[in-house]
Amino acid sequence: MTNHLWCVPHVHLAVVDEDIVVLDLEHDHYDCLVDAASWLEIGSDGRIHLQDQTAAKALVEAGIATDNPPTSPYTPRVRPNREVIIPSRPPRAETLRALLGLTAATAVFHRKSLLELVRFDLPRPGSTGRSQPLDSVIAALLAAARQARPWVPFEGECLQRSFQLRYYLAQRGITTEWVFGVRTWPFSAHCWLQVGDLIIGDRLERVARYTPIMTA
Repeated sequence: MTNHLWCVPHVHLAVVDEDIVVLDLEHDHYDCLVDAASWLEIGSDGRIHLQDQTAAKALVEAGIATDNPPTSPYTPRVRPNREVIIPSRPPRAETLRALLGLTAATAVFHRKSLLELVRFDLPRPGSTGRSQPLDSVIAALLAAARQARPWVPFEGECLQRSFQLRYYLAQRGITTEWVFGVRTWPFSAHCWLQVGDLIIGDRLERVARYTPIMTA
């Protein structure tokens, strides 16, 4: 068996200090391989490099890794460097659209697993024909979402809030990356949206505490 492996499609890894955090998307479960960074390295192409075949065999038998390369290319993660400056007075019409979009997303969100949410087929409108810079468009949409959010039923945690926002932005023609991050000792997980290096609906200060483990 080779000492170079890849994660199986539903498993994602992140190096956090000396540990390796494992996200099993299919079972909606996190694990921590304590001190595993001393014998496991994740390459820039997503490949898993191991020091010996015993460790490689253990990862394969645990259902974490495979010696079959992925069918889709590995996408490097982009570190967020910018925040959106959100205006205080969004147009009423856009606030209403945000309310409808966030409410529709709430109905979609309930009773779905993490895997189903990540793979959910978001709305795909045609070209919006906007002439404004993308940052300005996103800022206006975020302002409308913030104005509408108190009226949306069944407020949830970051997973639900980010899915709602992703759904609404997709309705308005904005494609986002859904980033999941982890930290350890104590363990905590968080998720947020990005467009390139622009963070959406969150703060740089908060997400900087987390190491990305998956982008959808």
